Amino acid sequence: MSAARTKPHRRVRKLGPTQPYLTGGLRDAFDAWLAGAVDRHTAGLAFREVRKGAQALSWLYVERRGEVDLAAHTIDGRGKRAALCTYYAPLHFLTAHHALAAVDPARLGAARRLVDLGAGTGAAGAAAARAFGVADATAIDRSGFALAEARRTYAAFGLLARTVRGRLPAALPRAEAGDLWVLGWSANEMTARDRDELLERLVRAIGFGARVVLLEPLAGAAVPWWPAWRDVLTPLGVIEHECKVPVALPEWIARLDKASGLDHRVLGARLLAGPLGPAPDRSAPSAPRSPLASGSLRGKRRS
Repeated sequence: MSAARTKPHRRVRKLGPTQPYLTGGLRDAFDAWLAGAVDRHTAGLAFREVRKGAQALSWLYVERRGEVDLAAHTIDGRGKRAALCTYYAPLHFLTAHHALAAVDPARLGAARRLVDLGAGTGAAGAAAARAFGVADATAIDRSGFALAEARRTYAAFGLLARTVRGRLPAALPRAEAGDLWVLGWSANEMTARDRDELLERLVRAIGFGARVVLLEPLAGAAVPWWPAWRDVLTPLGVIEHECKVPVALPEWIARLDKASGLDHRVLGARLLAGPLGPAPDRSAPSAPRSPLASGSLRGKRRS
């Protein structure tokens, strides 16, 4: 898909030059994944129905947050499901990809297994798996529809994934050293009580040697609990980062943006990730990396 041609506005200019949404083989895999989702979910739908679905989901998350079961209401119609899988899921993948660029994989440490908690369509988890070179994943979500999409998402990026149906925090697995637990835009949908229990479980998981990656919206109103989580996790070696990256969006997403009156030309998210190890000594000579370590034999690491 070609990048959208949109006029720059003040916010984009202030943040610097627009970047490609992806490059190389990862872009090819993303474009094929997005095209497949569009083909599957828009068959028999007029474009205006997908546009209405995108607007309805935006309204739900902005105006009805805390009043309704967001996870259930996002898939209660074909238009919403199409918007979720062809618009918001790709945006989450791209946002996660650019936000995770701030995390040094060497400092995060090697991960044996990625656990995608509240996986949804698997977009954030797949982006994290590609960013950190994890080939094996477990996706957990309460929705059978979401898990079916997550299986397609992981497969589209050449990743193996096992899916488990369950509600957080009850469905959390036993933490093990080498785990990477990813929560992409899922903690904000939980009740305060469940979220408090989740935080306690994350702290215990870190104690067992797991690493965590948490992605949430920049808007403070959506995550009023964020400062408390940051204060608990940063003393354990978890870093905080905010991402704002202007990108040239894929054509389909740019078209839905324009039609819906939304604007995602700047991808933004807040991030907690770690614990991180010490920064490597860049002045010391480094040993050459083998093709296997760099992932070039598999073609699964992002460019």
